Amino acid sequence: MNTDADAAAFVAPSETLGRFLDRALVEPTCTGLAFVDGEGEGRNQHQHQHQKHNHNHSRRRTVGALVPGEILEIVGPPGSGKTSILTEIASRATLTRGRSDGIDLGGSSATCVFVDCDGKFDQLRFLRTTDEKIADGVARAGNRARQGAREEIYEESMSRFTVVRAHAMLDVLKALAALDAAWGGEVDAGGAFGERSGEGFNIDGSESTGGGSESARGDRRSRQRVVLIDNIAAFYWLDRASRKDHGAPYNIQRVFSAAARLLKRLATAHRAAIVVTKATLSTNEGLRGGEYRDFLPVEWSNAVTQRILLSPSKERVEYGEYAGVATWDTPVQRRGGKFVVTEQGIRC
Repeated sequence: MNTDADAAAFVAPSETLGRFLDRALVEPTCTGLAFVDGEGEGRNQHQHQHQKHNHNHSRRRTVGALVPGEILEIVGPPGSGKTSILTEIASRATLTRGRSDGIDLGGSSATCVFVDCDGKFDQLRFLRTTDEKIADGVARAGNRARQGAREEIYEESMSRFTVVRAHAMLDVLKALAALDAAWGGEVDAGGAFGERSGEGFNIDGSESTGGGSESARGDRRSRQRVVLIDNIAAFYWLDRASRKDHGAPYNIQRVFSAAARLLKRLATAHRAAIVVTKATLSTNEGLRGGEYRDFLPVEWSNAVTQRILLSPSKERVEYGEYAGVATWDTPVQRRGGKFVVTEQGIRC
């Protein structure tokens, strides 16, 4: 340090305490899925806290695995309900968390970005599922719900949701890099990723002075962000067959290493909860001696912090429904559960 300016630049804070707290103090995102949220887990050790705060229902509801900074991978064969699970998570996460008129939808008011690599995302099903949740919440509120609340909640919830259709793994990388730039304030996305200044917070995370619902203004929980990627390995075999010496600009190791770095940055720097699905050819693929073995490059495997394995259940269900079992691979001590995929969503 040769000058006073050098010394001042060295001791200058990289961010204020307020900005750090806004970035760090983000609650888990509720999914509404028992095997993800872990309903009932840890209640003995937290019984005293729950008794002390028994008026706060959201504390019990947001025990979940979707904690900012974590990367959850859901693995299963084709048709095991992976896309339906992501659709349910997206619907629940984007719903308004709480309102002054007594309407409680059990949502998280989260900004949600859905990257569709498989082309299986059913937009109409997502909209129908979300609308039904809103209708149920308004009906439970009864006379307390003012007229027009259903349409208002629907519009507000949909404004926080973005779908990105990926046709190659490089499209996934572009989308993640754009998210990093938008959430970091490097570019103005103009609300493309569900974060508008009118919703209580600007694209750079600073507070907005106008607009937004009462539940969003001044509430750090409204800064919850969720990134969902359906079938991260959709282009794996194509990319593997098109290595650099066959004309591809990047080999498969570099592509998945870049994806892992970008997702870890979104999870840590921007406090986003990441959920990624991955298709396998069979229920036993990757299992060796009862332990899961990933077929993706090691850089990707090291980035994943949580993993759920899906398999079919022998439970009898109605025609057109699918019954499955969710088992936690990482961490192993978490309890999984059964679920059923229906036209109305996931039933646990």
